Amino acid sequence: MDDVGSLPLRMEKIGKLSTPWIDRICLIFTLYLCYLISPYFSELIQNYTGAYSNLISLSVLILISPLVGNFISLKIINYFIFK
Repeated sequence: MDDVGSLPLRMEKIGKLSTPWIDRICLIFTLYLCYLISPYFSELIQNYTGAYSNLISLSVLILISPLVGNFISLKIINYFIFK
């Protein structure tokens, strides 16, 4: 327990970019976008999946949302670091 280090992809010095709030805000934003997009995505795949289109669209969007949120938050952090 004495060997405590910083989290991966986090700054070791405490500063304005060492907070996980950017990640949390991006995750909430992408979850909200997935909620808004899900009816359109469900209609799009309804010809292929039939009655399960709502379930499949929500499952796929919930699985993709953290990946997209992480990608956006890394882009935001990299923009402020390398600016």
